Amino acid sequence: MHSSSMDILPRDLRFGLSENPKRHWFGGNALKTAMMNSMSLFLPEGERFFIRSLKHYARLTDDPVLIDHIEGYAKQEAFHTREHEDYNKSLEKLGYDVDRMEAPVRAALRMTHTPVYNVALTCAIEHMTATLSIVTLRNTDLLHEAEPTYRRLWMWHALEELEHAGVALEVFDKATTHVSPWKRYLLRTMTMNATLAVFIVTLIRNMRSMLKVDGEPTGLTFWAKFIWASLVSPGYTRLGIIHLLRYYSPWFHPSSETIDQLILKGRSWLEDDLKTLPSGSDKESPMEPASR
Repeated sequence: MHSSSMDILPRDLRFGLSENPKRHWFGGNALKTAMMNSMSLFLPEGERFFIRSLKHYARLTDDPVLIDHIEGYAKQEAFHTREHEDYNKSLEKLGYDVDRMEAPVRAALRMTHTPVYNVALTCAIEHMTATLSIVTLRNTDLLHEAEPTYRRLWMWHALEELEHAGVALEVFDKATTHVSPWKRYLLRTMTMNATLAVFIVTLIRNMRSMLKVDGEPTGLTFWAKFIWASLVSPGYTRLGIIHLLRYYSPWFHPSSETIDQLILKGRSWLEDDLKTLPSGSDKESPMEPASR
């Protein structure tokens, strides 16, 4: 069952970050900016992988509801891919070696060719992304110091991630119908363990690479600031750890009530924010629902 009763609404929004890249867009803070920029480096390769993984099963099912959810999911992720590719072009313009920093992501995603494992990996990463999205939409003040265009992009992304938060798990359940519950649980959780390990190592490595280009410290000072940013301000790890760990429950399923409330909050925020744009702006297209 889809985790949210809300429609999946692909929004064709364009942010144009590569046209006007900002070096320290997160309140002038180099480390906080590097943390969020490093998140973007995972996304284009990852989102293309997710679309392929779920569409494989869309061709194998005759469930019209599941097919519809996958279609809405794929449209949202396609727009995310396009905008984060542009985001990463902006990082290249600032002097960062994006190709080298994306290489571990490409390598990790090429290690598996098994459809069921591909979906399990998609589930793990989607849950990590949903956790970040829940933190972002629960605590909209976290990005109040960010440059408006960057803040708008991350809020838009968080909203749409929650709208399709349960689709990968729907597909996983369908793909593992004939697998025993304990094997299904082990596949799901062991994949999460491996995913978290690669994510943390790659995130830290890429953050340090960016900070080195910026002339910022990458030794003990970096570690102190990284721990502070993770646990205190903005504190994404502290704020999201409980939801992240819920994935390890044998009975895990995204909370419909929580997700729906945050989706409504995110939609309201985005609608109000778009009203602040200059009239006649061509950066955004109307928000239209996927065919239901």
